[in-house]
Amino acid sequence: MAMEFAGDKNTNETTRFRFACPDPECKGRGTFHAVWEDPPELVPSGLACPFGGDHDAQWIVDKLAVCHIPGTVGGDTNPHYTTVGAASEHKWMKLQIEEARKAVDAEDQLTGTAASPYSKVTPNYEAQEKAGLIKRDDTKTSEQKERIRKERAKLIADDASDKIDREIEQRHIGNRHDG
Repeated sequence: MAMEFAGDKNTNETTRFRFACPDPECKGRGTFHAVWEDPPELVPSGLACPFGGDHDAQWIVDKLAVCHIPGTVGGDTNPHYTTVGAASEHKWMKLQIEEARKAVDAEDQLTGTAASPYSKVTPNYEAQEKAGLIKRDDTKTSEQKERIRKERAKLIADDASDKIDREIEQRHIGNRHDG
């Protein structure tokens, strides 16, 4: 749709036009719309004021075909801004920064409160044992396996501690929390 002005051919076949009455004492002193039953051939430049008097109302440009945000009149104001909303957003940003700092320092991993993308699944050991998939260890064997795991983890941590120079990595040696 092309923008048309007074006296131009009405190619859009518009029937509704906006007018302004220049007489300050007229009841229709603001703007108003006039509607034709059939689209006129040319965009009208004016018409006799429908509110009486011997003056003519002049055609004015209606709103352009652009995005209009309610509450703005061509200014830089944001109608959606509120101080309460801004305060809430600033509080949220502070919390996000604090959470990012904790993640960088890995405090949540050391305390075991880190988020994990893996959900914790506890298998049904009785059903697996009945199906013959697993066999339970006796208490002595379980304790021995756990002791061996801890000894190996300590050996690896001691061996790696002299090769790790960053403080944050030093704090994590032997402290893995996988879910």
